[in-house]
Amino acid sequence: MIQKGMIDKEFLNETIVSLLDFHDRIIENSGGTKGVRDQGGLYNSIYKIFSYQDRHTNDPASVAAFVYEDLARRHHFNDGNKRTAHAFAKVVLYLMGFHLKVQYKDAAPFIIEVAKYGSPVTFNDIKEWVKSHLSELPHENLEKYLNETVLDIHHGHKKQ
Repeated sequence: MIQKGMIDKEFLNETIVSLLDFHDRIIENSGGTKGVRDQGGLYNSIYKIFSYQDRHTNDPASVAAFVYEDLARRHHFNDGNKRTAHAFAKVVLYLMGFHLKVQYKDAAPFIIEVAKYGSPVTFNDIKEWVKSHLSELPHENLEKYLNETVLDIHHGHKKQ
């Protein structure tokens, strides 16, 4: 978990570098065009996500909803925005001690609706969807959980 008030420039830069690497791996494994379309917007989104998390540490579903709303809708990357939003939501929830039990292939139709321009899907709709797939993270076998999360992104949206 990120400690309150720990959103400094170094932490933000390290997170962005990790997210860019993670995004590139998603694209390599499942197809699409690498690259960032709006780097300043991406920095802004990640800062806002961690600021939101800092204020809502007791509401993991709300934090994940914020991730989906900001990353999937704002399209900072050339491709893979929804996949990256899903993976990042899972990582943020993991750091908060929770597990999003839905695989990307099953989540994709909902995330596509969230990301559509002018989508009628509200923040509360996203939050309720997250809640319906959320469980507290079992503290045993965390390595297995992380491996399954990476495999879900890889196999849940394979290249054709």
